[in-house]
Amino acid sequence: MLRRDFLVHMLTATAALAVTRTAIAQPTPSGALPTPVYLEMATKGGLFLENTARDAHARTRDPAVKRFARAEVTEQVNLANRIDGYTGGAPMAAGRAGPGGLVGGLVGAPLAVAGGAVGAATGIAGGALGIPGGAGQPGGMTTDAQKAQILEQLTGLQPGPQYDATFVAASLQGHREARMIHGAYAQTGEDPGLRRIARGAMPLIDLHIAQLSRLQGGMGDGRAG
Repeated sequence: MLRRDFLVHMLTATAALAVTRTAIAQPTPSGALPTPVYLEMATKGGLFLENTARDAHARTRDPAVKRFARAEVTEQVNLANRIDGYTGGAPMAAGRAGPGGLVGGLVGAPLAVAGGAVGAATGIAGGALGIPGGAGQPGGMTTDAQKAQILEQLTGLQPGPQYDATFVAASLQGHREARMIHGAYAQTGEDPGLRRIARGAMPLIDLHIAQLSRLQGGMGDGRAG
């Protein structure tokens, strides 16, 4: 199913997992990130990264930013497919995961994050991760309202250096948050299969953080790198 549909059905899916997977039925260790919170935060964070990248791929004039945005959409769709496949969700629409399908149907599709897709799990996850809320603080999490504002800001900017810098900064923050979420579950998560998925996501998250940092560093002279 699509991840926006996955959010709607998450509680049902999690309840089913509690029955079919004994690891989820066990109590959550003290200080661990609960599986339902991990799934919600991973889904919402992934949607934010995917859809800002869709917008960037469609509108940036910078080849380096476009290449990164294309790779980012692929990363997020593939990760969503792995999570959906493990939790019992139907595979996402054919053509979404493959790079060949990005130009056209995928990147040209409307932003999936809008209205009800922006929920209220950030405060819950922030407490579970033991980190302060709010972007701009060391280790802070961007709230759903802030994500919505960033998306609105991006779609309101004209293509150019300011747009590219805003996208790169937003994606870098989103990747740092993704690293905290997936890293926390990889260490203390209650479901072994989801821990493996979370661990498997880390190398590409780290790679993209490094790439975004280089892009950001090259923007002082008005270029994306």
